[in-house]
Amino acid sequence: MEAAVRVDTSGAACPVPILEIAKAIRRVPVGTVVELISTDRGLEADLPAWCEATGHTLLRLERRGASYVGWVRKAGEGPGHGP
Repeated sequence: MEAAVRVDTSGAACPVPILEIAKAIRRVPVGTVVELISTDRGLEADLPAWCEATGHTLLRLERRGASYVGWVRKAGEGPGHGP
């Protein structure tokens, strides 16, 4: 999957991966896909929950060896679309 921005938080534990994708999402236009790479297995639960809470779209989340890779599309601005 093609992403405009890649955020690699390998080696960092919760809450760093979610904080870093939140920062990246704030800096890109609506509709942009951001790829998040993490070695924190908590991402399997945290990223879908964060997307649901913020309104961003989780396009895919997969495991690649010891890493987890997720792709998130930035939703429109407004209530419920913050970090």
